[in-house]
Amino acid sequence: MNDKEIHWENESLTELVNYILKNHHGYLKKEMPLLSKLTTTILKVHGSDHRELSQVHRLFHIIKINFDQHNIIQEKNILPLIKIYERRPSKETLIEILEEIDLLGKEQDDIEYLLKELRKVTNEYTAPEDGCATYDRTFESLRELDSNIREHLHLENNILLPRLKNELNKY
Repeated sequence: MNDKEIHWENESLTELVNYILKNHHGYLKKEMPLLSKLTTTILKVHGSDHRELSQVHRLFHIIKINFDQHNIIQEKNILPLIKIYERRPSKETLIEILEEIDLLGKEQDDIEYLLKELRKVTNEYTAPEDGCATYDRTFESLRELDSNIREHLHLENNILLPRLKNELNKY
């Protein structure tokens, strides 16, 4: 079952947090280093013929840096607090969670903008005819990364955050 089939508004906050950690943070920790190598490889091999690859390389690595920071902050400051809040609800803990999330807001806007730019520069992740198998694999992996990140941000911005704000309205 994928996350589109699960009705997260009916699941516990802890289950949602665990899902995000496993299926999105875990995915990024595994795939980002591989994509770093792939984008570097195709830049070295094809960069003289495909000048846009320097932009692909740069955009990907900025996304990687932003998401590394995003995940560290979430894993240290936010997601554990959500689990604590669910076990022992308090207005103070909830306010702390929402303040921490608010600090990540601009960063998420930056990531969404960078993904949009990456889609544009890669022509929606379409590898050129003269690309090699590594080129094709890189663009397919970038497409999967884009999809995973957008779903990740959707779960956080459109499900988790509104549920937390709704909790605050109960106080």
